[in-house]
Amino acid sequence: MNRFFSSLAVAAMAAAFVPQVVKAQGPALCPMGNVVMNGTYVMSAGGTVTGVGPVTFAGLVVYNGDGTGTLVTATESLNGAISKLANVSGVYTVNRDCTGSKTFGSGASAQHFDFVITPDGSTITWVETDNGTTISGTAVRAGRAN
Repeated sequence: MNRFFSSLAVAAMAAAFVPQVVKAQGPALCPMGNVVMNGTYVMSAGGTVTGVGPVTFAGLVVYNGDGTGTLVTATESLNGAISKLANVSGVYTVNRDCTGSKTFGSGASAQHFDFVITPDGSTITWVETDNGTTISGTAVRAGRAN
């Protein structure tokens, strides 16, 4: 039993000398959360869909400042095949550090994204997080919704 307590004491002393990692709690860059993502944004993106080929997008997205949005219109070129998208609903969450996530569409066709938004809400930089895609893009606010 003495050996156990001796080992425990040595472990406790060693732990006392190991630097502790403390997560810095800096100021909240986006303290108002979803409200910062508000307005009509001009969006463009590009990348690859595994097994299909290159993809590019350009379009307009409206974010309402309440965690909801709509892809109003977009043109997509997927391996040279052109298609139009319109009125696709989405939801999003903006964290206090200006990172966030969003989903557009529903069911099997839903697309998922992680993003970073500037503290003034003027620019969103995003990446799609669905398997089989390597797509990223930006959206720049053209005007506020409210």
